Amino acid sequence: MKNDIDSILDSMFQGGKLNLRGAERRTAQAQETLDQVGKAQDALSRSLESSLDALTKETQAELASLEQRLQADGLKNRVPAGNGGDPKELERAFDTAEKETAVAVVGQEELLNGLSIAFRRPFVAGFPEDMPMARVAVLGPKGTGKHSALQSMTAVLARLGVLKNPKTLRLNLSGYKDSAGEKMFYQDFYGALKGGASAILFDYEGGCPPGVLAMVSQIFCTGQLPLPGRYAEQKGMLVEIGQALVPGAVASLSAAGKYLFLVASQPMEKLMDVFGAPFFMALDDICETRPFSEEGKLALAGLALQGLVQRAQQKLGFSLTCDGEATAVLAGSYREDLGAPSLFQKTEELFRALSERKLRKGLPAEGGVVSPLENTLTVLGKDGVSLAERPKATANEEAVKKVKEELFAIVGLKPVKEYILALEDDFKVQQLRREKGLKSASPAMHMIFTGNPGTGKTTVARIVSRYLKAIGLLKGGQLLEVTRADLVGKYVGHTAPLTQKAINAALGGVLFIDEAYSLYRGKDDTFGMECIDTLVKGMEDHRDNLVVILAGYSREMEEFLTANSGLSSRFPNKIEFPDYTAAELLEITQSIVKGKGYRLDPACEAPLLAFYEKSQRENSRGGGNGRLARNKVEEAIIACSRRVMKHLEENSDLELLLPEDFDLSAAAEEPQAKN
Repeated sequence: MKNDIDSILDSMFQGGKLNLRGAERRTAQAQETLDQVGKAQDALSRSLESSLDALTKETQAELASLEQRLQADGLKNRVPAGNGGDPKELERAFDTAEKETAVAVVGQEELLNGLSIAFRRPFVAGFPEDMPMARVAVLGPKGTGKHSALQSMTAVLARLGVLKNPKTLRLNLSGYKDSAGEKMFYQDFYGALKGGASAILFDYEGGCPPGVLAMVSQIFCTGQLPLPGRYAEQKGMLVEIGQALVPGAVASLSAAGKYLFLVASQPMEKLMDVFGAPFFMALDDICETRPFSEEGKLALAGLALQGLVQRAQQKLGFSLTCDGEATAVLAGSYREDLGAPSLFQKTEELFRALSERKLRKGLPAEGGVVSPLENTLTVLGKDGVSLAERPKATANEEAVKKVKEELFAIVGLKPVKEYILALEDDFKVQQLRREKGLKSASPAMHMIFTGNPGTGKTTVARIVSRYLKAIGLLKGGQLLEVTRADLVGKYVGHTAPLTQKAINAALGGVLFIDEAYSLYRGKDDTFGMECIDTLVKGMEDHRDNLVVILAGYSREMEEFLTANSGLSSRFPNKIEFPDYTAAELLEITQSIVKGKGYRLDPACEAPLLAFYEKSQRENSRGGGNGRLARNKVEEAIIACSRRVMKHLEENSDLELLLPEDFDLSAAAEEPQAKN
């Protein structure tokens, strides 16, 4: 701009004389330039103001976004999104959630009303920013809709914009049993918070260690879970960092903005003893389900049948209608111990039977009718023939049959067989009692097998493990065989982890401890006592998912049971394995010979029988066992091979065992004491 004005002044004084006309023209040009400069300055000023304003708004938005991220995931700015926080819209949202949940959870109006109040409470009364939105106990019998109601109501409120996330996340407190349970709980609770679920459900059915219970109480009372050190997030997990300077280190986990629910089937009085008074004083609401009334059972049955009709149409393309009595018959099969699932299980069985019929024979185009048949339900075609016939024998029934055949194939042991078969009778009776709504017992299945070595204790233990699985008392059915060397450590602090490891490996099956009396070598055997104490605790903690069988000599086992005051009471089933008779040992010999692909010459029977009788007379503790028979057969097979090789001919019988192959002239040898 300065250069433009200098040029104008030079043109006004040409040759040292003032040029007035040129000066006027140049003055006008200068004024025009000054006006343009002013306009440019105004535009620049407005642009700067606009940029500053935009920057301010952007910064405010980022700060607001940061504030929202730091807040808990419970609400969107404390009001439902999409309705501007209108109280009437909010009330309509909660009413809708309660009505829609009532469609899926019938017969529990009191529960649904209580849950609606619990979800609504923080909107009405508010809540501190560093605390959970609500802390609620949901109590009531199993199978009465507690989880279904919570999951449904959370999902509907999220769909209507009240909650940010439709998910509910469940933490099973009974799963934190071993020494690593507390560390696992920290990780699982962190995962629940990080997953963004609006509601966290703590399921309690007993069997939870005190340390985890104390942590749950801390979360409900303070909204915080202090960590046992300094932690940081690495690859989605909490990692202990000690004193290292790591960005983002945390010392506690916050449940701020979450809905917290304790879900349990025990009464409040019992839970008060478990969690303590401060826990219940911290609760905002206590909601309870009730046992289903007859009307409620009918409503549940109707809902289950409606689901069957819909699934048959959608999945199988098959039209179903329901007989007028079908709902009442299905409602009559309700079981108090299972709750609503007992009815839905029946319709699931019908659906699977129809699916099998479609795969193998096809389904009639005219559809079918769900009708009562001998106090149960089936699906009839238009011709009255059942379309949902079940297989004559289920997989479990076939397994039971095979195990029984194996048990009956064992020589002798009649009292042992009778006891094992009685387990199935008791199991069936308890099932019938449950189906009729009567109290059913769950007797302890732990056993003690006593008797001399080689009387079949280990063999029977293996059969028992498979048998208990086949009749439905065990989930896994595996047998873990251990001795003192597998359970008792060599230094202080080693025994308990070894014993606990064996218990964990046997869960769902049978833990078989051979020569169990060796675990206790007197009051000075601190390592053995630690093993027994750990074993007793493990049996109590896993009483519904573990069977322990101890085996050993009768006299030694009686002494062993005095090692721990609670040991004997946990083994109500003591089974004595009698010695085999000489005739039974001969039968065992014939079975072993056949199993090895040989034949026993009839001339062997009399000398073998005499040999076994002499063995029992001279060694009553070790003479009457199956190992003696097995050893004699193996010796005879070797002797037979030597005999055949000495006189090998084309027509030599390679399968026949002769009396001379059995060395029966010498006195009975002392059998080894190993079972």
